[in-house]
Amino acid sequence: MSYYRELKDFVLQLKGGFFLSPRDRWFLKFLEEGGYPFEVVREGIRRFFLLHPPEKRSKLPLHMSFGHIQKLRQLYTKDLKASSSWKEKFRKKLSLAEELLGQKLHIQEPESMQEAEQVLQSLESELAKRLWEALSREEKKKLVAKFAVFKDREDLLKAMIKQELFKRKGIRSLSLFVD
Repeated sequence: MSYYRELKDFVLQLKGGFFLSPRDRWFLKFLEEGGYPFEVVREGIRRFFLLHPPEKRSKLPLHMSFGHIQKLRQLYTKDLKASSSWKEKFRKKLSLAEELLGQKLHIQEPESMQEAEQVLQSLESELAKRLWEALSREEKKKLVAKFAVFKDREDLLKAMIKQELFKRKGIRSLSLFVD
């Protein structure tokens, strides 16, 4: 069974009901395309829904679980076994960032996998900022309007816009944990 299908069935089981809203489906696709680990997403959604009484779960928007998923993703990445392979992967991702940003980066080699991930995330943010700034005012408005249904969660809105900008340029996440 696919990532999306399994999560959809799981959410319907928790919420009760027969279908997901378009916003819920869009959110699940965002998580899948963003490389969020299946186990992390499933547990984050489960924890979110368990905070609410069963009779209210059917009305809860799924994207409200994003905070739980983000926290668990951070824990998940910390728990991955550090091995020498993360250094090689870091160097490859750093080289890709240099190519995408069009400049040589003088970054000291990180001492831990967590430090490497922080460096790559900051480079990813810089790249997203540059891509955003390169858009015309009209394109920015269209992009914000496309994700307006998520305006109540600024962190999710920014993440979705960043992912869309990357998708338009054919760029995958710079994270160590996304291949």
